[in-house]
Amino acid sequence: MSGIGRKERLISWLFPARCLLCDRVIPAGELFCRDCEKKLPERPFTRKLALPGAGAEGFSVYSSMSYEGGFRKSIHRLKFRGQKSIAKPMGRLLAESIRDRDLSFDAVTWVPMTEKKRRERGYDQSELLARAAAKELKLPCLPLLQKVRENKTQHELSGRQRQQNVKGAYRAEKGAEGKALLLIDDIVTTGATIGECAKMLYAAGAKRATGLCAADAREVRLEGEKTL
Repeated sequence: MSGIGRKERLISWLFPARCLLCDRVIPAGELFCRDCEKKLPERPFTRKLALPGAGAEGFSVYSSMSYEGGFRKSIHRLKFRGQKSIAKPMGRLLAESIRDRDLSFDAVTWVPMTEKKRRERGYDQSELLARAAAKELKLPCLPLLQKVRENKTQHELSGRQRQQNVKGAYRAEKGAEGKALLLIDDIVTTGATIGECAKMLYAAGAKRATGLCAADAREVRLEGEKTL
């Protein structure tokens, strides 16, 4: 057995793979247990947003799962409890959710948090997801967006207020011009945040932007999230 093989086996023994829905220990390389596999959606959740630069077809946002139940708990562990290891299997899930779409991409990027928030948390969960998905898709992962100001927590606002809340909060960096980009975030609710980021990428010359999120919270109650 090679050194790499022994290392992987040791890691698997110390930190076994767990189902992203029920947290049950599962074989290495799997994402869900057999029981939970039966509950999976056949195709990603899809929505379209009208955006400047996106053309008549609009900006597409795909999501792997609904933001509820065990999957919601998995996102909480990644986002609020420092369990960064969840990003790898969740990134695989994101990659699998977009592979069957008739789309090609030049690079992956993500919806960032402010540098201050990133330092406080120690990492940006959307960046971790983007890098994991990019590795699975064999694409470069580029930091093409910057969040330049903190805004109010989105779930506390109405749909119209959310749109206003994110205006001017993001800036596109160099490197988007002429590229078809896969834009990744952890959760989409109204689409205001990921839509604003896509708008900045189009303004910076992106050929196409496509959104991909771990979870869709469109029909999920979000009260109490700010306390987590």
